[in-house]
Amino acid sequence: MAILVFPGKGGTGKTTLSALTVKYFAEKGEITLALDFDPDSHLHKLLGLPLKKTVGQVVDRVHKEKKAELEPKKPLDVSDHEYFLSLIAKDVFVEGEKFDILTLGKPSIDIDCYCPVFIWAEYAINQIMRSYGMPYKHIVVDCDPGTEIFPRKILDHIAQNRGIDYILVVLDGSRMSLDTAKDIIREAKSRNLKVRRIYGIGNRVDNEEIQKQFIEVAKKNYEIEIIGFIPTDQEISKRSLLNQNILDIPNSPAYQAIKNILTKLKI
Repeated sequence: MAILVFPGKGGTGKTTLSALTVKYFAEKGEITLALDFDPDSHLHKLLGLPLKKTVGQVVDRVHKEKKAELEPKKPLDVSDHEYFLSLIAKDVFVEGEKFDILTLGKPSIDIDCYCPVFIWAEYAINQIMRSYGMPYKHIVVDCDPGTEIFPRKILDHIAQNRGIDYILVVLDGSRMSLDTAKDIIREAKSRNLKVRRIYGIGNRVDNEEIQKQFIEVAKKNYEIEIIGFIPTDQEISKRSLLNQNILDIPNSPAYQAIKNILTKLKI
């Protein structure tokens, strides 16, 4: 089993690399749980799965029912936790042939912070793993931008039994993405998160000379090891624009690159 986490600055391509990693495991016949923690919630599109509701929308619904803004649906003999999990199973959790997905989303403006969403998401993930007998060979996490995921403890819960195998910080070749990566690594270490290794992956940095400079700057100024680069893939760009899945692209250079990286990591 491998747990892979894709954080990074916004817009670097975390969702695309997460989807390509799920594709890699699917082709090996290994079941993956994909967790979309980006508030924009695009991972399901690239994986070709429908999005019914998000955890945030379910939290919002329960919140409004408790405030009597909506007619309460919870039976009197059912606990709040049982009721919430039933909504997650029915409305949020989406099962595919080779992978399942849980989408965090975000609450409405009536809820001031993400805290309730993450607390309930932690519970939902734990219960899903228990209820399904942990059939998953791998877990792939598409993070929200920056470092926001670390204070919320949700990664701690995901990794509580065996730790995270790899944090693969997605970089776009800019110093800004390296600055964000530095903050991400500092957060992971300061919170004693159990992580086997942390690497950087350059995404859409195609010029070889710039790649060499980027590797040097990342190592010398940030102590970040770049494990590989993902080339610009025009078909992925096209399908992302059209909200189409990217799993069946033939001869994808981006997929071949992530496949080479994951093979190098012996996953």
